[in-house]
Amino acid sequence: MLSLVMAWRGLGANKLRSFLTMLGVIIGVGAVIIAVAIGQGSRQAVAESIRRLGTNVLTVFPGQQRRGGVSMGSGTQMTLTLKDADAILQSCPSVSAVSPGVDRSAQVKYRDRNTNVRINGTGPSYPEISNHPVQEGRYFTESDLKSRRRVAVLGSETCKELFDRQSPINKQILVKGSPFIVIGRLREKGGMGWRNPDEGVYVPVTTAMYRLFGMDNVGNITVQARRESLMERAQDEVTELLRRRHNLSGNSDEDFRVFNQADITATQNEQQDTFSSLITYLAIVSLFVGGIGIMNIMLVSVTERTREIGVRKAIGAKRRDILSQFLLEALILSLTGGLLGVAFGIGGSRVVGTANGWPIVLEAQTILLAFSFSAVVGVFFGFYPALKASKLNPIEALRYE
Repeated sequence: MLSLVMAWRGLGANKLRSFLTMLGVIIGVGAVIIAVAIGQGSRQAVAESIRRLGTNVLTVFPGQQRRGGVSMGSGTQMTLTLKDADAILQSCPSVSAVSPGVDRSAQVKYRDRNTNVRINGTGPSYPEISNHPVQEGRYFTESDLKSRRRVAVLGSETCKELFDRQSPINKQILVKGSPFIVIGRLREKGGMGWRNPDEGVYVPVTTAMYRLFGMDNVGNITVQARRESLMERAQDEVTELLRRRHNLSGNSDEDFRVFNQADITATQNEQQDTFSSLITYLAIVSLFVGGIGIMNIMLVSVTERTREIGVRKAIGAKRRDILSQFLLEALILSLTGGLLGVAFGIGGSRVVGTANGWPIVLEAQTILLAFSFSAVVGVFFGFYPALKASKLNPIEALRYE
């Protein structure tokens, strides 16, 4: 107890120096908590986005075109057709529904209101596959697709922008200058990072291809497996069928790509893990720098208090008393820095999340781990100065000027 009181008094005599010594630990602990909170929040947001995309869903994209060995990017080969989508539904037993799709941006107008949004050409199964149900009216049918009818279903945000609080059903809008009748409105789904399905107009895929955009190929085919356990089998069936339909021999590259939710989730998580690891390593470096700062200041303190150490030893203090006093000083510095770092990390996470609109997840075990690491830093870097102080000869220490 006496060593603790003396350690506290020793640090209190130089408050500013003690605070500056703790700064590295504060920043290190805070940075670890902020990095992990952002990483966990991002992971949770991705999982939620994937869930909202729909369950048991595969997406087939066209392959990439190459010119002179240079890739033109995914989706540039335009190899998928409506007949491919029909064949997948009819020939793949593990598939329950498909929805071919195309999309482009275009101007949409209702009376004096207009907006530029994504025009999505889809199949009738889109609401079921994409977990995006109709809130009012209806979605289009196979009959609408075959007759290429000019009918439209609005995303919730687009509906609000064009019609405010009015019902859009049976109203006429202009899409790229062509009249369309609104037959439904989709329920609000929320943004999913790279796109917001609430900001869009949905029309039959055949109408989009042949009446609006003049296209012969589809941009993607969304496929729903019958069950989650059949995802891999459905992917194999789709791949085998498309290779056969596109006359691809055994060793030739595929002119399409099939993605499943596990691929997308794994890719996203891999990127987030890389980012979190980078920040965490930087934070650990900061903690070590803080630990070196503690050791440096403790060495200075031992030198400044050499006579005090000599006096204490002359009146009976033992080596372990001196050792524990300086070790406690280092521990108090690191633990106080750790506590302030926890406060900085929690507050900083919330500020960063609010300022950028990022989801934040604070976990107790992360906070406890970061705080515990600060204690380890204090003991590790404080031991050498404390040992040096305990080994001082009392006679030489009393002579020190």
